[in-house]
Amino acid sequence: MLKSSQVLQSNKRIASVDVFRSVAILSVVFYHFNGFLPYGYFGVDLFFVISGLLVGGIVINQFKGPNGINFWKFIFQRGFKIWPSYYWFLLFGSIVAILFYSNLDRYFIINPNFKDISRYIFFYQNYTGGPAHIPFDVVWSLCIEEHFYLLLPLALIITAKIFSNRLQYLFLTVGCMILAGIVFKILSLFLTKSGDTYMGTHNKLDALGWGVLLAVFINYFGSFLQKQTKLKILFPIGVLLFAAGLTLYVNWDNYYFKKVVFYSVSPFCFFLMILGLYYHDFSKWKPFRFIAYYSYNWYLWHSMFVLIISHYLGINLIAFLVYLIVSFGTAMLFTILIEEKFLSIRERVINRMFKPSA
Repeated sequence: MLKSSQVLQSNKRIASVDVFRSVAILSVVFYHFNGFLPYGYFGVDLFFVISGLLVGGIVINQFKGPNGINFWKFIFQRGFKIWPSYYWFLLFGSIVAILFYSNLDRYFIINPNFKDISRYIFFYQNYTGGPAHIPFDVVWSLCIEEHFYLLLPLALIITAKIFSNRLQYLFLTVGCMILAGIVFKILSLFLTKSGDTYMGTHNKLDALGWGVLLAVFINYFGSFLQKQTKLKILFPIGVLLFAAGLTLYVNWDNYYFKKVVFYSVSPFCFFLMILGLYYHDFSKWKPFRFIAYYSYNWYLWHSMFVLIISHYLGINLIAFLVYLIVSFGTAMLFTILIEEKFLSIRERVINRMFKPSA
C-alpha cells in the first residue's frame, strides 16, 4: 500500500489545501509543455500562498506556545522535507541532462565549476541574473522558499521578544511583509537594470505574506471562521477578481500594471479563494489529493522531460501524455525512494539533535 493513501486519510491533512496544491502543480506542468495552458505559470504564485499558509501555520503554532520558536529545529525539520529530494534532483538530474541534452544544447547542463554549481547548492540562483539551465528552471522558486524559511521564524522571534501583545504585532509583522513585497516590486521596476519584479525573493514577500495571514486567521480565529456559512462567497470573488486582472494583463499593454499591479493582486486573489474554501470538505477529491501528495517532486522533475520528449516525439497530444506519465511517474519514484525515507527518520533524528533540557 502506498504511503500516500495512509497520509491522505489522516485527519490532520487539510483536503482543501491538497486540491489547491494540485491546481497549482497542474497549471505549472501544463504550461511548461509548450504553453499548453497559457499563463499557467501563475500556479507558482498559488504555491507561494500555500507555502505561506502551511509553513506559517507551523511557525505560528510555536509562536503561540510557551517555549516559543526553536529556529534551528524548524530549519532542520524543513530541511528533511526539502533538501534530500532537491539535492538528489541536482545530482541525478545532471546525469540525465548530460545523457540527453549534450547533443541539443550544452547550456541545458549545469557547468562543472563552483561558480555555476554553488548558486544551485546554496539557493541563490534567483539572484544571479538570466534564466536557469532549462531542465533546472524551477530552482528559482525553491530559492525563494528557502529564504522564506529563514526570514519568517526570525521575524516572529524578534516580534515575540520586543512586543508583549503578540497577536497585535503578529498582524503588524505580516502586514509589513505584504506591503514590503509590493513596495519592492515598485522599486525593482524603476531602480534596477533588469526591472525584474517576479523572481527575487523580496518581490514575493507579499505572496508568501498572504499565506501567512491565512495561517494567522486559521490559528487564532478558526472556530469562528468555520461557522461562517457565507465564507465560501470569497472563492468566486477571488476567481472573478483574478479573471478580471488576467484579462487586463493579456489585453492592456501597460507596463506598470503587468509588472507590479497584477503580480501584487493575484496573490490576494488566491488568498480569497483558499480562505473561502478552506473548510469545505474535499476529502472525496482523491485524484487531486493524490497529485498534491507527489507535487513537490513533480515540480522538481517535470522540466527535465519537456525538451527530451518534445525533441523525439514533437509537440502533440501523444507527446503531452507521455510527458505527463513519465514526469509524474518519476515524481512518484523519488517521493517514495527519497522523500518518504527521510521523513520517516526525521522526528527520530530531530529529537536527538534537540534534546529537551533537563
